Amino acid sequence: MTISELLKAGIEKAKLGYFQDALAIFTQVLRLDGACAKAYYNRGCAYRDLNQYRQALDDFSTALSLDPQLASAYINRGNVYYLMGELAAGLADLDRAIALQPSALKAYGSRGRLKLDMADYRGAIADFSRVLDAQPQFVKVLLWRGLAYLKQGTHLPSADQRHPAYQRAIEDFSALLARQPHHAEALNYRAVAHFQLRNYYQATLDLNQALHHRPDYAEAYVNRGTLRHEMGDDQGAIDDYTAVLTLYPALQDRAYNQTLVGLSLAKLDHTSREDPSRNLRFRLADLYDSRGHLHAQMGDLAEANADYTLALRFNPRSGHLLANRGRVLSRQGQYQAALADFDAALALSTEDALVYCDRGYAHYFLGAWEQALADFNQALALNPDLAEAYLGRGHTQIRLAKRANAALSDFRKTLELSWDSRQLQRSRPL
Repeated sequence: MTISELLKAGIEKAKLGYFQDALAIFTQVLRLDGACAKAYYNRGCAYRDLNQYRQALDDFSTALSLDPQLASAYINRGNVYYLMGELAAGLADLDRAIALQPSALKAYGSRGRLKLDMADYRGAIADFSRVLDAQPQFVKVLLWRGLAYLKQGTHLPSADQRHPAYQRAIEDFSALLARQPHHAEALNYRAVAHFQLRNYYQATLDLNQALHHRPDYAEAYVNRGTLRHEMGDDQGAIDDYTAVLTLYPALQDRAYNQTLVGLSLAKLDHTSREDPSRNLRFRLADLYDSRGHLHAQMGDLAEANADYTLALRFNPRSGHLLANRGRVLSRQGQYQAALADFDAALALSTEDALVYCDRGYAHYFLGAWEQALADFNQALALNPDLAEAYLGRGHTQIRLAKRANAALSDFRKTLELSWDSRQLQRSRPL
């Protein structure tokens, strides 16, 4: 067989999914002609399809050294860099491919996906739009552009800017669903956009449909749980969170950094200084944290304690989780155990006024009034507007037989402040 015939045979094997056979044929070509750029390129594609990314990079690079104008090699090497998480290198290759071949729609689609992961939403939308202008039926790109609009919306500073982005996301997901009505991902993400626009009824319909078509869709259960909680259906939210853990019990043994879903219902407050990507990722510890919060709100303290304990298995250095479990333990009257959690939380962050306040209450109920007073003082030094710390300090000063006027002053200050009692987080009423 000639080299041309061997290349054709290797490509046919690869098309049929026989990647090892294709690899052997392309290697045979290279033994005959070690300077054949097409053989290196096609062998690189076979390595990529076998998930042998380093070997694929080597072959694509060799192909480009032999033929620097081979745009397809830049595209495929860029995609391999993307799969390896080397986004900057991938972007450089795709930019080069487009410079060489401005009509290469595959390059625009790949670059758009990469920009989406780099949070360059405007750039991703532009690249996806270039593809859709030429191929408006391209379902995968409609999904990606919808996601880009959706994520862009979570980063915009004002509602006037966010709402058009969410509407455009809905348009893309709806266009996709007109072609594939059972597309669970599009239904799920359209529900996210409706949620952000407070269209809770439509969001509920979409999530129910997503789960009807794909009953094991973990992300849709998480999102419906968030939606149910927002609508006041706490038991329904717990049921959905529990469904995820029932469907995927193996998740309980994965590392905390394992992402459970790619995009979840974001918090409504987009002006927060918190990392915006945090609102788009729902990790397993967060799932237990949310369910624990709901159990505590419903007064089921044993289940709340169990959920926070499970959450801490996946993120043992979370001061937030330690403090939450400490608050539940205090409400259960387990003050020594609560103190251990508050101490651990404060070892991680010494600037949390609320944890000092809650530890002060635990000390108070154990009769350790000097320690309680020190904690209430520290809480107020960090946050002079923390009403419950004034209340706790006032009662503590009475226990210590301090000046009655000082206690009365603390009680007056408590009344002056607008105080949300935060039933979930306080220890118990004095």
